[in-house]
Amino acid sequence: MPPDTAFFLHIPRTAGTTLNSVLTANYAPEEVLSVYDKDDYKAHRAHSPAELAKIRLIQGHLLLPRFDPPGIYGLDVRVFTFVREPVSRLVSEYLFLKSWKANHLYAYLHEQSVSFRRYIESDDKRLRYRGKNFMTRCISGLSTGDRAYPARAVARAKQHLEKVFGFVGIQERFPESLLLLGDFLPLRTLFHERRNTLEGQAREEISREDLDVARERNQGDAEVYAFACGLFSERVAAAGPGFAERVRRFLFLNDKYRKMSALLMRSTAARDTGPIGLPKESLWR
Repeated sequence: MPPDTAFFLHIPRTAGTTLNSVLTANYAPEEVLSVYDKDDYKAHRAHSPAELAKIRLIQGHLLLPRFDPPGIYGLDVRVFTFVREPVSRLVSEYLFLKSWKANHLYAYLHEQSVSFRRYIESDDKRLRYRGKNFMTRCISGLSTGDRAYPARAVARAKQHLEKVFGFVGIQERFPESLLLLGDFLPLRTLFHERRNTLEGQAREEISREDLDVARERNQGDAEVYAFACGLFSERVAAAGPGFAERVRRFLFLNDKYRKMSALLMRSTAARDTGPIGLPKESLWR
């Protein structure tokens, strides 16, 4: 039997924040471990076996320490992740980190006037792993310091996607990915609003030359991404001829959900009270 606990390897800027809002709506708070910084990681390592036995979902920006079989915190887990076209992911990550004041790199990027080119080429310890085949590193578990990197890591990442990861979603095909993930876990509800997007935020021009450098520096990620897309297409085909209708209906219903959520939020903000007698803190759980 597959493990009861699922592990979401959250690669930045792959729609993971939106996905986490879906995931946490399907689990009780005490069933979820969210690991997004060193303090989270250290705190959760102190959990007793009895506490860990209650966990059904682990999510976060952390590497899987054990792949055969997959496990973390001493638990066997079902692993899944989402990937994205590497250059667009890097551009999105760079622009997001420069616009999000709460992140630990915000001051550094601005005070040092870090350009996109420097972001992907720098060997500074704060940027060393970010602009160079980062998805491959996360999925393979191999360090970029390996002399055979990225060839060895690319081969290992493909092996892990095919044999270790129970599911891989594609950010550019998010509705289809969400439906298939819902079948894999399974999930009760999939309705959502988009989170952590760059819409409405200031952007800067990235030159064609810099984009070319990003492609050259991330050929491993491009190969892994193409492989993941192939696996995903196979999964869509296996879902049968009715899957396209499932996607169409989901998109229609989720659009209704988003519009209703927006109306409720505006109504709540205007009246400073929850609709139909609900307290504000009970909304958007």
